[in-house]
Amino acid sequence: MVLAVAAALALLAAGCGSGERSELTLHYDAPAAFFEEALPLGNGRLGAMVYGGTGDERISLNDITLWTGEPDRGPEHPDMSLETVTPWGEASQYVAQVRAALDAGDYPAAERLQRRLQGHFSENYQPLGTLWLRHAGGGEITGYRRALDISEATAEVSYRRDGKAYAAEYFLSAPDSALVVRLYSEAPMELTLDLEIPHPHTVVAEGNRLSVDAYLAWHSYPSYHQLGPERFDPERGIHFRTILQVETDGAVAAGDGVLRLSGAKKAVLRLVSASSFNGFDKDPVLEGRPYRALAEAQADAVAAKSYNALRRAHTFDYRTFFDRVSVDLGRTDPSVRVLPTDVQLKRYADTGEANPELEALYFQYGRYLLISCSRTKGVPANLQGLWNESLTPPWSCNYTVNINLEENYWPAEAGALPEMHEVMLDFLRNLSATGARTASNFYGVENGWAAGHNSDIWAMSNPVGLGTGDPNWADWPMGGTWLSTHIWEHYLFTRDRDRLAADWPTLKGAAEFCLDWLVEKDGELITSPATSPENYYVNDAGFRGATLYGGTADLAMVRECLEDAAAAAELLGEADFAARARATVARL
Repeated sequence: MVLAVAAALALLAAGCGSGERSELTLHYDAPAAFFEEALPLGNGRLGAMVYGGTGDERISLNDITLWTGEPDRGPEHPDMSLETVTPWGEASQYVAQVRAALDAGDYPAAERLQRRLQGHFSENYQPLGTLWLRHAGGGEITGYRRALDISEATAEVSYRRDGKAYAAEYFLSAPDSALVVRLYSEAPMELTLDLEIPHPHTVVAEGNRLSVDAYLAWHSYPSYHQLGPERFDPERGIHFRTILQVETDGAVAAGDGVLRLSGAKKAVLRLVSASSFNGFDKDPVLEGRPYRALAEAQADAVAAKSYNALRRAHTFDYRTFFDRVSVDLGRTDPSVRVLPTDVQLKRYADTGEANPELEALYFQYGRYLLISCSRTKGVPANLQGLWNESLTPPWSCNYTVNINLEENYWPAEAGALPEMHEVMLDFLRNLSATGARTASNFYGVENGWAAGHNSDIWAMSNPVGLGTGDPNWADWPMGGTWLSTHIWEHYLFTRDRDRLAADWPTLKGAAEFCLDWLVEKDGELITSPATSPENYYVNDAGFRGATLYGGTADLAMVRECLEDAAAAAELLGEADFAARARATVARL
């Protein structure tokens, strides 16, 4: 079996069979130069980006539970003492003042007063670090190929160095919670393995393994609103342990925080990681998961399994989801199909060249990404799924719920991935808990729950801005209203009445907020104040602003939320609530 595997890898490295590449494979003829060009792998919790370098091979790593921050403590949040922020519990009194300014047509005053309805920003999603495979020596590289087979969720890199074949295969297993990398080289490898961690950490290199313990900042700011440095304390924030083990036919030397392989023609790397995150409302230190013990147990379990056993379990698990949908839009000309995917995409965009297999690949790639980044209960796909290399990523790599989180999951049910959708629905339950405080504290609504346009792993729900944010993006209470419509969508596809009943308090709470937030104007019900997310108006006086009343976007979301809630209420035996919701819809 070992000889057969080695032979197969040698053929792969030699480029044999390249004319039979799967239409469900992204393939390239050069290493990735940038993050956006790397190949993403994920098991729903751990993520990896494979660059495929021929000298220093870079694999950036993520764990979807690694965020700065800790559970929101309301008035004890460090930013609640800033001069620009309305003291805790006093924000809701300004709602009446904003409404009065709008009723009087004083839009500049309404815009200024909206800033009193702002709290702190979300925390930042963090990278785990980078696994480096540093090959000694140079040599001429020929026959390079880098590929991602989304039908089996595996990446491959192959080439020849001075005529000698080299091949690597990578996958991230959900059943075994591990990154697995298999290396083969006709020429003996001289290789250094290094885990580069961008957080306070300690590393131990011993025997055939590296072990890293690290912790994250307990508070940070978004890149666009830096008020100070990250705040670190070894007794606060999320902690994690990452373990890398190597199995090889060569020699392994441990020292200086790295592993050095010599004389190796074969090697299998197994990487596991566990964090102390234990829920949005649990202190990750005082109430955290036993991450050290969990990582050790995972490392022992994965070391006890052969590469082939790990690969079979991974493939079976992944294809359980992926194989539910096939798409056939026709065949692409073989002379086009063999071109690297980036070349195909450029030709498609520039000339409109027919490429139905590329179109099908694009659709299935979306399904692949959702399977890869949405399998951790209550921790849904964020702005970049789960792949991120920056300590201060764009928009904090958070949950932006004025469209981005919703659109991450719009294809979930039509793509036959309801389990991935349920991860987001679980998150909504967390959001409804903090959202009840937000509804009361910021909007004076004592029934139901509300969420602003940003959130994070701690289910932050307040409007952001620290009193200085532009209401154009900072002030918007419709996050829960819009997100909760996914509950009824999930039911329409699955007809899972038990799940609907479990999610009913979340949907009902979002609808209750709408019922109490609406105000009457000229005999009809509207929202006030309102903003149309990230849009401005210019009124007759030439004022350019965002704060208004009766926003069309608000009313569309309220209508859908109330109609969904009414349908669910009728199904679950709450006829009185259904009648109230329908009567309200008629007056919008």
